[in-house]
Amino acid sequence: MSSYKYKYLLVFLFVSSVFFSQQKKYSFGYRLKYVPDSTDTLNSKIEDFTLFVENGKSYFVSDNFLKRDSILNSIQKKQGIGFNFANTPNTRFRSVVIKDSGIKNISFYDNILKYYFSYQETPNFNWKLISEKKKIGDYSCSKAETVYAGRTWIAWYTTEISINEGPYKFNGLPGLIIQISDTKDDYNFELISIKKGNFPNDNTVFSENYLKKHKQLTKEEYLKVIKNINENIINEASMSGLTISPESVERAKANFNKRNNPIELNKL
Repeated sequence: MSSYKYKYLLVFLFVSSVFFSQQKKYSFGYRLKYVPDSTDTLNSKIEDFTLFVENGKSYFVSDNFLKRDSILNSIQKKQGIGFNFANTPNTRFRSVVIKDSGIKNISFYDNILKYYFSYQETPNFNWKLISEKKKIGDYSCSKAETVYAGRTWIAWYTTEISINEGPYKFNGLPGLIIQISDTKDDYNFELISIKKGNFPNDNTVFSENYLKKHKQLTKEEYLKVIKNINENIINEASMSGLTISPESVERAKANFNKRNNPIELNKL
């Protein structure tokens, strides 16, 4: 590399670092490609998420969950007049992950049917930094590896963006995670967009009232409760006021049996 190009690269990295360190609010879009059924690895799904970063905290949430929240808020204001509820975006990911980089604490908020649960954890990702490098899009990336919740994860991060953050619960690397996937490639997050000043303060899912609705449990308690709800999902749905035909029950059971490959393979 010529001295001119080297100096240009240093200037670019410095400007990029200063830009992201000075911004108070910005967002990173990630696309998740995942395999919900471990017995059908050729059938993958795609869903988009956003990582909002603001003043030392980050908020990770499904875009469809945000859109659904905005639509339902609008319906409430209009009292549901002339609206087809089937048009609301569907998502399997109704969780909000909030990370506080100052104390390395992660708060996980989840909603299933009429239930709202939360738990806190401080995972030790114990990243292994690897010398291998590659370019992803416009960014020069380095490789790292960790084991978390029953899966081995391979991450590619860039020091060109001086934010020690990433999708889902992942953080703690010397820069932004551009791409991360487990070694089976069941879950693969990849950065697709960067925006500044785009924190959605008007969404209910980030409000104090919404977060306080969640019953706080330990992670172990949460996993047991979710397992119980899933095993009795039909009865739970009926108790929530949903009328289910016999044909729909069988279809729901079949669909549930295909959801056997969660992102965290925790053992109770």
